[in-house]
Amino acid sequence: MPMPPPEPRKTEPTSVRVLGIDPGTRVVGWAVVEATGSRYRAVAFGVLRADTSKPVLERLAALTRELRTLTKTHAPDEAAIEEAFHGRDARAALAIGEARGALSVALADAGLTVASYANNVVKKAVTGAGRARKEQVQASVRRILALAEPPSPLDASDALAVAVCHLQRRGAMGPGAGGGLAPRLREALEKQGIQPRRARGRGRGRAR
Repeated sequence: MPMPPPEPRKTEPTSVRVLGIDPGTRVVGWAVVEATGSRYRAVAFGVLRADTSKPVLERLAALTRELRTLTKTHAPDEAAIEEAFHGRDARAALAIGEARGALSVALADAGLTVASYANNVVKKAVTGAGRARKEQVQASVRRILALAEPPSPLDASDALAVAVCHLQRRGAMGPGAGGGLAPRLREALEKQGIQPRRARGRGRGRAR
């Protein structure tokens, strides 16, 4: 979905802007989500696409250049990236791991602290189910961020989920009812029959 140009950076001391990344060697999902007080807001999201006719290293070089441009455009405070998923396809997992490493270096070069989250941790953070389908993640993220349409493509909605997961885990919303969850996040989870628990800042998310 087309997004408007980035708005001027907010100056509230409680505002936190996070860049979420869904890594890949051909397509990289990205999303910038800002939390101010008890509100989540999608600043921008989309995908970076590499020329599939190029060797993998050339694709990764092009993707990291585009990622550096994104960090300059949207000025995030922190970044979060999904870990490589170790499924049945070991070769695919290795390729994603290479992409994740290259993108993490680009984020670190931009001066960002980079947190890493397992796929099931991200899904559970936004849907309450660690094995949720991508379409479920997409629908939940739409509700959490009050988007007019489902965020697409799925790589972008996954990146939004990574950013939301990070904000939830780091306690960006501060103390209060619901364990610091933003109202729309709490409501979205409750609509799915999930009773949110107080965030403890634990799990597999960690700075790299």
